[in-house]
Amino acid sequence: MRKRSLLLVLTTVVALASLAGSASAGPKTMLTGISGLYNFGPEAMTQSSSAGAQFLRIVIPWRAVAPKNKPDSWNPSDPADPAYNWRETDERFSKAVAAGFIPFGLVTESPAWAERCKPETSVSTCNPDPDAFAEFAHAAAVRYSGNFRGLPRVQYWQPINEPNLSLFFNPQYGENGKPVSADLYRVLLNRFSAAVKAVDPSNLVVGGGLGPVAVRPFTVGPMQFTRQLLCMEGTSKPKKTKGSCEGGVHFDVFDIHPYTTGGPNHKGRGNDVQMGDLGKLQTLLKAAKKAGRIVNSGRSVPLWITEFSWDTKPPDPGGLAMKITSRWIPEAMYRAWQAGVSAFFWYSLYDDPPHPSFKASIQSGLYFAGPTVAENTPKEILFAYRFPFVAYPEKKGLSFWGRTFGGRPGTVSIQTFEKGKWHKVATAKAPPGGIFKGIVKGSAYGADKKGAVRAVFAGEPSLAFKMKPVKEFIHPPFG
Repeated sequence: MRKRSLLLVLTTVVALASLAGSASAGPKTMLTGISGLYNFGPEAMTQSSSAGAQFLRIVIPWRAVAPKNKPDSWNPSDPADPAYNWRETDERFSKAVAAGFIPFGLVTESPAWAERCKPETSVSTCNPDPDAFAEFAHAAAVRYSGNFRGLPRVQYWQPINEPNLSLFFNPQYGENGKPVSADLYRVLLNRFSAAVKAVDPSNLVVGGGLGPVAVRPFTVGPMQFTRQLLCMEGTSKPKKTKGSCEGGVHFDVFDIHPYTTGGPNHKGRGNDVQMGDLGKLQTLLKAAKKAGRIVNSGRSVPLWITEFSWDTKPPDPGGLAMKITSRWIPEAMYRAWQAGVSAFFWYSLYDDPPHPSFKASIQSGLYFAGPTVAENTPKEILFAYRFPFVAYPEKKGLSFWGRTFGGRPGTVSIQTFEKGKWHKVATAKAPPGGIFKGIVKGSAYGADKKGAVRAVFAGEPSLAFKMKPVKEFIHPPFG
C-alpha cells in the first residue's frame, strides 16, 4: 500500500504538471477514475483498484448533510456546527483515501430551505441561494482540509452535477422561453470557487460536468450552455456584454459527460457534445481563456470527462454487445486523449442490482452485480478500461497507443497475432503517467483488416485489438 501510494502521488504530480500541454499532441498522461460509486467497503475499494482507477468521485449531498429545517441559530460556515450530519461523507472520504485513491468531492442537492423555486425531481437543485451555497462549500472545504479532526484532505471540488439538465438543476428556461441555467450557475460557480479557495488556494474547482445533448425544454445543449456561461459567441468570439461576465468565470478544470449515441467517433448536433465533438468544445474553452472569460492560475483549461459509459449486453437486453463495448472503450479513451482530455472517469464500478425493468437501472458497470459486493464478477470491459490499447494500420506502418494500468511507468511489448501465435514486433517505454505510443515503421500488418494486436505490460496482456474495424452505428448509451 505504501509503494502504491507513493506511485499514485508521483503519477498525479506528473499529470498535473502536464495539464497545460498541447491538446493536439495529447496530454502526457490521462488520469482515470470511477463515478457513481456508493459503496466504499473493502471489496468495492479492491475492485476499484483492480480497475486501475486513481480517482473516486464522492457525492456530498448538501440536503442530507444539512438540517431538514433551517435552525433559528447556527453557523452554516462551521463544519463542527451540531446541526450538520457529516457521518456518511466522512466515512466515504476516509475509506477512499485509506485505500490509496484521490478523492473528488461533488456537492449536490440543496436543502428545501435554501432553494428559491420548487425542484422537479428528488435529486435536483432549484436555484439555491448563493450565500447559503457558499457557506456550505466553505464548511465542506474546512472539514476536508486535512486539518480537521483527522479527516482527509480533499483538493478537487465540483458544484452541482450536470447543471444543464433539469433532472439535476432548475430552472433551465425562463418564462420567456430563453435559457437561464447558465447565468444562474455562473453565480453559484464563482461563489463556490471563492469559498473553497479561501480555505486553501491550492484547492482546484471543476466546473461544468455537463450532460451531452440538447433536449428542449428539459436540457440546454452543452455548447449553448458553455457559450452563455462564458459570454462567448460561436466557438471563438467573446460576446460584448456588461455585468456578470466582466469579472470572468472562476474554475480550474472544465468537465463534460459526452455520453455517445453511437461509437467513439460519433458526433451530435450543433449544441451537443458527444465523443466526436470534443474538439469544438476545446476550441471554445481556449478562446474563452484567451479572452479572459475563464479565470484561473494556469495557462490553459484542462478538460476532464468524469462520466462516460455504455450499458452492456448482458445484463441489459438493450445494451451494447460486450465485444463491441470492449473495443469502443479503449477507442473512446484514445479519442479523448487526442482531444486533450487529461482525466477519464467510468460510470460506474458495478451494475445496479437486478431490476424487473431495465428502464430504471444502469447496467454500465465494470463488474456484474452479485448478491453482495464481494460476489461481483468482472466483465470483459473491466480489462478494456484497466489497460486500454488501440492499433491502426497507416501508410507509415502500424501505429499504436495505450495506457498502462494505474498509469505505471515501464516497458511495454507490442505483439501481433500471426500463425496462431503472438509475436513481439516493437517495444515502447511508458513514462510516469502510463501513456505509450508509437509506430512500427514499414509494417503492413492489418492493412488487409485481418489479425489482432495487443500490448503486454508487467506480464499482463491488454485485450486483443482486432484489425477489422467496427462500423459506426447508432446506439443509445443506456440501452
